Amino acid sequence: MATKPKWESRRAVAYDDEEYEHVHPFNPIYFYDDFLGAFTVIPAAAAAESGCNWVKKLVGTGTVAALADTAQGVIECDAPVAAAEQEAILYMDDDRRFLITQGVVFEARVKLSVLPTTDTEAVWGLAGDYVKGPDNTVYNIFFTADGSGEIFCEKDDGAGGTDQSATSGVTVTNTDWKVYRIDCRDVTSIKFYINGVQVAASTTFPYIATGAAATLQPYVGVYKLLNGVGTLLVDYVRIWGNRS
Repeated sequence: MATKPKWESRRAVAYDDEEYEHVHPFNPIYFYDDFLGAFTVIPAAAAAESGCNWVKKLVGTGTVAALADTAQGVIECDAPVAAAEQEAILYMDDDRRFLITQGVVFEARVKLSVLPTTDTEAVWGLAGDYVKGPDNTVYNIFFTADGSGEIFCEKDDGAGGTDQSATSGVTVTNTDWKVYRIDCRDVTSIKFYINGVQVAASTTFPYIATGAAATLQPYVGVYKLLNGVGTLLVDYVRIWGNRS
């Protein structure tokens, strides 16, 4: 590990230039979960429990669970049955706490241990209130993988004509852990990074909505309407920004 200090937007950051991880951003707002807590079962949506930041939303036989005896703490979101509607989403029960217009940055280490097939979509990023099928959320800023290991960058701020999707140019295998970052410090041009390298750089992603429509929650998981399978593993989630 090669943790080094650097400055980003006039704030100090402890950064690992080998693992591409922001080990600790020194910002007024800072959330971090390495999934090493004592909880063993993530509560269901609308049944949040004290001490657990998350809930799960399941459709069909989808599952969301901490993997036992796994180094560093990992959550698995799994849609394992090929011919059925399934969803397995990890989120904060629509308790949206992160205001995009205050320079929010989302970072997560993710692996697609079973690559999405057919009509299966994996997503990780920020979103508004839960709606079945991540693409149906009105407000979102996501990385997605839809039917393969090709990674896309997506954004929808609810304004007409601003539902955007662009390829990252990166295709992963089912063994690739990568660090994914969404940088909203300039809401006129949100930036996406994979392993520290900006992707989809030729596309401008503005986020026009403000206030409640720009107050989002972390949103990670997989969904499929009928055909296909997919499994997403998330090692950690970090979110930081300025105080409103």
